[in-house]
Amino acid sequence: MTFWMIMTGLFMLILLEKPFEKRSSGLLFLISYLLLIAVYVIQTTFVELVPDGFLMMLAVVVVFPLFVRLVQSSLRNRT
Repeated sequence: MTFWMIMTGLFMLILLEKPFEKRSSGLLFLISYLLLIAVYVIQTTFVELVPDGFLMMLAVVVVFPLFVRLVQSSLRNRT
């Protein structure tokens, strides 16, 4: 499930042209997303760093701002 959450976030990141207006929030999101991917790869390949439930919760927290931006942009384009 975590894999699908990460891939959904990647799809939304590609779908949105400018996911974040401010440079600092965009960089913070990008760093957190890349760290999430790195932890997931290490977790599934080498050694268990964190429990799976915590990793899923972390994926939801990292991907949720993209979902909000996607909904906002679709509502803006509708009007």
